[in-house]
Amino acid sequence: MKKRLNLSTLMRSKVTWAVVAEVLILLVCLIVRPDFFTISYQPSTGMLYGNLIDIVNRSSEITIIAMGMTLVIALGGTDLSVGALVAVSGAIALKFLRWDVTVYTTPGDYTVYPFILVLVVPLLVCLIMGLFNGFLIAKWDMQPIIATLILMVCGRGIAQILTNGKQFTTGYSPFRVIGQGSFLFLPMPIIITAVVVVLVSLFVRKTAFGTFVESVGINRKASRLSGINAQMIIFIVFALTGFLSGISGLIYSSRIMSNDSNNAGLNFEMDAILAVVIGGTSMTGGKFSLLGTVLGSIIIRTIVTLVYYFGIASEATMAFKAVIIAVVIVLQSEPVRNYFSKRASAKTKLANGGVK
Repeated sequence: MKKRLNLSTLMRSKVTWAVVAEVLILLVCLIVRPDFFTISYQPSTGMLYGNLIDIVNRSSEITIIAMGMTLVIALGGTDLSVGALVAVSGAIALKFLRWDVTVYTTPGDYTVYPFILVLVVPLLVCLIMGLFNGFLIAKWDMQPIIATLILMVCGRGIAQILTNGKQFTTGYSPFRVIGQGSFLFLPMPIIITAVVVVLVSLFVRKTAFGTFVESVGINRKASRLSGINAQMIIFIVFALTGFLSGISGLIYSSRIMSNDSNNAGLNFEMDAILAVVIGGTSMTGGKFSLLGTVLGSIIIRTIVTLVYYFGIASEATMAFKAVIIAVVIVLQSEPVRNYFSKRASAKTKLANGGVK
């Protein structure tokens, strides 16, 4: 028998309210700027342009990181090192492109080392750093927030050491494609993000791995007694998060064609955590929603766009953004969801003549 859609259950879902929040923010943007949904095609670049495209494009780095952060939070932890790993990834990439700025003094359309190393080495280093986080948590039973705080603090220092405190720039065309290129009329970061989301979703939901993550997040000791290798699950999750942070770092550095170890990935960890929470994943661990996380990341970027449209002064931007996020989280709160769920249930009963 086909299961009917239960409106009451739908109203209790945090993902539903994430969608509602995004729609409301987009409506406000439309009121402020009637041409908000306009999308145009630029023949010279072969790309589509518009606010909606820009929102998804600019949310790419956070969305990719948040895929890993969702699994970390599902384990009942947080990863504060992801922003620093973005800086490390960009620093290594630019180091391999320029290596010695005293010899290669002028940035141009060249790379000192093979381009494959520019891509692989940063991802490999970030993966190893993620494994380091997993080792501290799984083997030494450190709290995730403490373990990842180590790389959060020293990560940018590592990035500065790798580049001798210099900010390298490059004009290498293949590297530019990562953050500024296009495919199928869409900016390349959107394509990369879509591939990452699909692959992570398939890995998590089409295998038992997602169930193992939820089990470990709910009760680590009980899951171990039931035969689940909790330590291996933790290793994989943190390694994956480090790897995804590396991808985000490559996109970020390709956008600006430079390494900016001081600002690259700054506050990315907070935005990633916020995207996961807005998407409906509980900070206490257990069940998680990757779709909700994607929505949460897009909501954050839409809020930033709304702030720009209102012309809010730069010193008040964070406060205005915080107010909107607070409203979104209140909409997702248990009392609000229960209230609308009860109203939906009552309307359903009334429509059925009072018969349950």
